[in-house]
Amino acid sequence: MSRENHEKSLPRILILDTGGTISQKPGNGGALEPCSTDYIEMVPRLHEIADISLTRLERMDSTDMTTPLRGIIAEKIAESYEDHDGFVVLHGTDTMADTAAALNYMLSGLGKPVVLTGAQLPIFAPGPDGMNNLYYSVKVAGMDLGEVVICFGDRILRGCRSMKENVHGFNAFGSSRIPPLGELGVSVRLLDHRIPRHRGKLRVFTKFDPRVIYLPVTSGSTVNFLEQLSQWQELQGLVLGGFGTGNIPTFLMGSLKKILKRHIPVVVVTTCLRGDTILDQYHVGKAAKDAGVTEGIDLSPIAAVQKLMYAIGVTRSQSPDLPPAEALKRIYSLMRIPVGRDISLVE
Repeated sequence: MSRENHEKSLPRILILDTGGTISQKPGNGGALEPCSTDYIEMVPRLHEIADISLTRLERMDSTDMTTPLRGIIAEKIAESYEDHDGFVVLHGTDTMADTAAALNYMLSGLGKPVVLTGAQLPIFAPGPDGMNNLYYSVKVAGMDLGEVVICFGDRILRGCRSMKENVHGFNAFGSSRIPPLGELGVSVRLLDHRIPRHRGKLRVFTKFDPRVIYLPVTSGSTVNFLEQLSQWQELQGLVLGGFGTGNIPTFLMGSLKKILKRHIPVVVVTTCLRGDTILDQYHVGKAAKDAGVTEGIDLSPIAAVQKLMYAIGVTRSQSPDLPPAEALKRIYSLMRIPVGRDISLVE
């Protein structure tokens, strides 16, 4: 086979580089910081498994990732969608799961792999995990997947179900509420509950409303943080982490009602690693439900925040003249509709 024909037979993969630990070096003070050095070519035999294009969007610490930059990632994927078989997004680990969740809601009709990866160690350090992560991510981006995933360590995880669970280990991410979608080892093994590659019309929505905050309740505290939030005019959405099945301390209820009186959507999720919200199970949860919150079902706190930004953005952009009470109903309805199997109604 000629080199030209060999290259044509390889999957066409676009790598979007946003930086993260994989591309960082120690600065003058010893702390890791973004650098401009190219490192893709350091990965052995990468070009033997894919016809690769590379676009550098940023070199940043993902702590500083923003909703507008996530929108740019989504738009770059859409611009190149017909010309590529899959996409790899190089990203810092701290907010990789947040970006994966956001892209799940930004990329409607996605039928190709969008694979997020990065590293726990800089690629320039001894024993870097980034080389394996990047190699396998490029490989996975050419396989039978049709959703946003995180490829890291020895796992392939659904992006909107993932959370960073380990600061030190090479398996930094997990999806405690569903099993991994695949396993990385001597070979790549995809499991049946993945969303397979499929044809569809990709539509991009990036008008998220970023004026959303997540706060978990705290046992034993006398600080009524909801009272302060009720006075924030900037606040447009709240994800509240409740105990167990979504229980909220009674002393917060008065302030919670003030927030709800402003028709601000409040989504309650469980802070447990497994399970979902069942607000009717206990009085302290039912009181919040009766006041007007909605259940996050088994959305992770990360996915709930991104989905609420999405739901508010869709409602405000498509129906700007809806009365506040009707807009709230629309937002809550969108939160309950599965997107990319983000909740277990379709599992």
